[in-house]
Amino acid sequence: MVKINEGSLLEVALVGKITHPAVEGAYMTGWDGTPQVGLGRGGIVYNVKVGDPCFGWAWGEKVEPGASADGIGNEREKGSFRNLSNVGNKVKIIKGEAKGDKGIVVGKVGYLPGGAHHVLISFSEKTLQNLAIEDKIQIRARGMGLQLTEYPNVRAVSTSPKLLNAWGIEERNGKLCVPVTKVIPPEYVGQGSGGSPTESRNWDVMTQSPDAVKHLRDLKLGDLVYLKDILTAWGRGYFGGAATIGVVSCGASNSMGQGIGVTALLTGKGGELQPKIDQWANLTKYLNLGGNV
Repeated sequence: MVKINEGSLLEVALVGKITHPAVEGAYMTGWDGTPQVGLGRGGIVYNVKVGDPCFGWAWGEKVEPGASADGIGNEREKGSFRNLSNVGNKVKIIKGEAKGDKGIVVGKVGYLPGGAHHVLISFSEKTLQNLAIEDKIQIRARGMGLQLTEYPNVRAVSTSPKLLNAWGIEERNGKLCVPVTKVIPPEYVGQGSGGSPTESRNWDVMTQSPDAVKHLRDLKLGDLVYLKDILTAWGRGYFGGAATIGVVSCGASNSMGQGIGVTALLTGKGGELQPKIDQWANLTKYLNLGGNV
């Protein structure tokens, strides 16, 4: 097991609420000029879970599985909710009919400045049926400051000790062999470059060009993927020889330059991160979600 500084990590409470679905206008125009209503961002999506396909949802636009939450209060308080939460953190509902029920963070998405930012949460089917928009939730956030103690040039981003310890990462000759379902070339990586902090936003893997769609068609929500030549340490962009490994958090897009959302988890520029292809490398396996992989 990869050594980490788990014992020194702070665990803090973050409070947020279940968001309302976000539709920016009556219609959007796709990359080919076709109008549609973009469905699936924000709120509660009852019939899409981690482990389900990224493609194939009618008028789906970056479909987010399960429940989406955001912080409450002023912008600094919302920023804490978005930045300090980590994939694998525990969630508890503290207000609403489902009060006391628990879930787990499975992704984070953030779009352009001023746009929607969501922390994605997996709940049981029973809890989803009792959940309501604006129900209040609390995250036990633990993972900010996580370090791989023998790999100082690898940065953990939005990763919990729970996920890292369950991932099955192997050490070989000074390299970390990380289970992923797919390697994605940099030419397919679209919206996401520039800006910081890296913890509150995601990369988009473009889903318009036929060759990209063919390469990505079998991806599932919750898959772990390897973004080649992409660095997401203290900003986001192309860097030859670098790598970002992240989790597929939301589905495909019909907007040019946008697509499947990937939440960064590990990144480095020295070649320490190496992909180990595993078709079962999905959060349903590592976080025991019982999904459809």
